[in-house]
Amino acid sequence: MIGKHQDNTGPKQVAILDRLERTVALLVDRLDSRLDDVGNSTREPVAPRNESQSSPDLDPAPVFLIRDAATNAGVHSPEQTTSGPDVISSGLVSLPTAHALLDLFHFHYGRWVRFSEDMSRDALFLHVRRSPMLLCSVLLIAVRHTTQELADRLAPNLFRESKRLVTASLLEVPQSIEFFQTCLILSLWSTTIGQVPLSIDSWLLTGYAIQQALASPHFAEVSRPSSNVSTSHLDLWFLWNHLCVAHLQYCVGTRRHALLNQTQIDRCVTFIKSNDVTNYETRMGAEINLYWIIYTRCNGPHINLSETKNAFQSWQREWSSLFYQPRSQFLQMGFHFAYLLAYCQSLKSPKSVMHSSVLKEMIQHCKSIINLAIDTTDERTRHLTDHIYHIITFSALTLCRIVHTYESKLRSANHNVADIDALIFRLINWFRSIGLPCHVAHILGDILSAQFQKLRPAFQPTVATATSSMVQDSEVMSSNEDLFLPTDLSFYPNFIEAELFGIDMGVQNWPEWGPIHSDTDGSV
Repeated sequence: MIGKHQDNTGPKQVAILDRLERTVALLVDRLDSRLDDVGNSTREPVAPRNESQSSPDLDPAPVFLIRDAATNAGVHSPEQTTSGPDVISSGLVSLPTAHALLDLFHFHYGRWVRFSEDMSRDALFLHVRRSPMLLCSVLLIAVRHTTQELADRLAPNLFRESKRLVTASLLEVPQSIEFFQTCLILSLWSTTIGQVPLSIDSWLLTGYAIQQALASPHFAEVSRPSSNVSTSHLDLWFLWNHLCVAHLQYCVGTRRHALLNQTQIDRCVTFIKSNDVTNYETRMGAEINLYWIIYTRCNGPHINLSETKNAFQSWQREWSSLFYQPRSQFLQMGFHFAYLLAYCQSLKSPKSVMHSSVLKEMIQHCKSIINLAIDTTDERTRHLTDHIYHIITFSALTLCRIVHTYESKLRSANHNVADIDALIFRLINWFRSIGLPCHVAHILGDILSAQFQKLRPAFQPTVATATSSMVQDSEVMSSNEDLFLPTDLSFYPNFIEAELFGIDMGVQNWPEWGPIHSDTDGSV
């Protein structure tokens, strides 16, 4: 409360302060009652209100009244921007281009944000355009899969506008469904949209979205311990699950704390198992389960490798039916990635040593991830989430470090080092065969190429390897001299391995080779 009794305060000033106190108290009481109404409402979603929108029975909030008066007087921050029209009305994107980009997004990415597959273009266009930030993020992802000229012209401005609109929307409570869809889009393709790893902090954005969802009447049903969900709430459950997947991927990828707990994870899994859902949504549930195991067992300073491996194997048995269904390669990649992270983390112990059995398994998990990616390439590959490309790159960088550090040990154990080098070389060229030069695969391929040349400078592709790569990647490679392109890494703040998985790229930090006849699984 504002102090009323000061030596230099007269009766008139005291009366003014009294009225101000009563006004503030009334505003607080009414705000509390409105928040209670929002929290208790489970039937009708509450439409998001603009911060400056007046209530029928209240004057504008004091600070907003002052702000509006300042705006009318021409006072503004140098960085302040007005909301303005959407990117179509402003002329940034033409209507025909917007229609084409929306069609592309709807076909390849619509299920991530729960756009109905049978919704007409006109209906979807009207729906998306209700939210300038959703429209902007949809167009931003889609334009990266059109032409390089169009992407170069539109993407930078769309990226800046997306960040501005999302930042402005953080002041709104409760959030609209379109806000959560936007957060999901920008988080799943954060490297793509900004052209560098972590150009948007996906952990922070998904974490904020999760906190808002838990306070939103839209997602009230996900907070209840109920196994059966009404049809009308299925889309919201799926959207919630997708937010959880994205958040956990970046909790693992950045070694940060999750804004989820065991009870919420259990509800996600129970929901999937208690409802008749598609293979796609079932895989989302399995990924939530897997990444929670990785998070709880591999993110700390100490790890019991034997218990962690048992947890991974239990997960595989629990979801084994999915491994015989279409698109299972992504669960398999996640499974190998989990093992690889567990080994990497166990080797960070001050007393750890490297053993041939551990090294053999790490190499196999890396190779499995890379081969799964290359061998299952199809028309959908270029539209995968950035996380898939992150773990592929992480695997290849780990292989580079292993061979660089333990080459003599590998050769003495009859490992074919040349085959490992050839696989990484093949992956670099595979990356460069996907999509446009602005595709995330090209960005990560350049990073991998630079690190490969640094750690394996003596590598020379055989005629057979070079020819095979040229045939497979003829879209981007035209001659043998093009197989290794120089890469300027000053554009990238950090390598993907160090940036996303919290691992020191200094190869001198790998543990010493273990003594002979003491081969173990590396448990610490």
